[in-house]
Amino acid sequence: MRYDVVIIGGGPGGYVAGIRAAQLGLKTALVEKWKLGGVCLNIGCIPTKALLHVGHIYHTAKNGERFGIRGNLSLDISSLNKWKEGVVDKLVKGVEFLLKNQKVDIYVGEGIVERPGEVKVKTDRGLEVLEAKNIIIATGSRIRELKGFEADGKLIWNSDHAVSFPEIPQKLLVVGAGAVGLEFGQFYKMVGSERVVVIDIADQVLPGMDKEMARYYQRVLKKEGLEFYLSATLKDISGSEVIFVSEGKEYREKFDKVLIAVGRSPNSENFANLNLKMDERGFIKTDERMETNIKGIYAIGDVAGPPLLAHKASKEGIVAVENIAGLDSKADWRAMPSVVYTHPEFASVGLTEEKARDMGYNVKIGKFPLSASGRALTLGGIDGLAKIVVDGDTDEILGVHIIAPEASSLIGEAALAIELMATAEDIDMVVHPHPTMSEVLMEAAGNVHKRAIHIIN
Repeated sequence: MRYDVVIIGGGPGGYVAGIRAAQLGLKTALVEKWKLGGVCLNIGCIPTKALLHVGHIYHTAKNGERFGIRGNLSLDISSLNKWKEGVVDKLVKGVEFLLKNQKVDIYVGEGIVERPGEVKVKTDRGLEVLEAKNIIIATGSRIRELKGFEADGKLIWNSDHAVSFPEIPQKLLVVGAGAVGLEFGQFYKMVGSERVVVIDIADQVLPGMDKEMARYYQRVLKKEGLEFYLSATLKDISGSEVIFVSEGKEYREKFDKVLIAVGRSPNSENFANLNLKMDERGFIKTDERMETNIKGIYAIGDVAGPPLLAHKASKEGIVAVENIAGLDSKADWRAMPSVVYTHPEFASVGLTEEKARDMGYNVKIGKFPLSASGRALTLGGIDGLAKIVVDGDTDEILGVHIIAPEASSLIGEAALAIELMATAEDIDMVVHPHPTMSEVLMEAAGNVHKRAIHIIN
């Protein structure tokens, strides 16, 4: 069978690329060896957010006496998992429907590329050969194991084990203070873990994020019951006793479960024979058109390098197929948002304060605390902060960082502002509805010029 484009991988990069390719009139095939939607839809983004939603409801209700909520509550793990899987199943079927509606041919099997122009699909029935004018590699990533502490599903978990939610460990150690570790750490604390300890080799939670915001965020999560040990390394696990070192001090403690959440590695091994250019970690290198060093072969999503985000993969898929179709489409990730879906959420886009200063900008900062937000108070008086990083010479917004409920939605306005090269004054002048969380952006923008209304500037 001949195709204009064959996509290997049906995750948020691959299936979006397939739909956009079909919209552009390209004869398209998608090869997926596991499940449509990939890791994100099946065992990543979607089910974890479903769990976090339920965890927040349960935790709020259990601690709702100040709101006048009283009564005995219990959590049915079986029913929760059934509901979560129902959400996933509905979305997987939706992806399949969209692909078939766009006349994208779906092949279930492993995609193998030994040379440009050809994809071999290894299935239970044998080998099928597809001719492809263009190939998009969208094979994603896998959980990175911590050497010597490989997950066994019993004492040592990875995120695949944690998302299945088989039981609530009374004492949980989380190794890794990135988004995955913090989300699962807070979830298990909300649903009943007596103690959750988070360790990380870095000197801050969410390494790479704005340092001031990361410190603030850590304090917020600490109030929620999480314990942190930074500049820490896992030294040994013997039985259920764990030994780790933090800032030169050794700690020994027994835990019911140890969750390893130290990142992901690219699924690029099957393409080693193609002589694709890769970095030292195995991520495939591409240009701004998402094309590799081999003409007609593109790479998108996690396999093409950080940040490992579903929405980045989707956008890269669109860029790749638009170039295949002859359009001039380029990747520009100045406004690539990221979100940690704890409660409150932490969303970020653009430059951190440190990065902006390192790049030589005359940095000005605007901030607004949630303690001054009427909407935040109606939600229970949630801790949080909005911070805007601005070029002091032009007033252009360089970065926005938000710790707040609904931060995942608020960050879209910030991303648009950066994309349009908007100024702090632009956001300050826009009328935001009251009472809403969106007002924190307006007030933070106003604070850049010392004219925020609801705080002392």
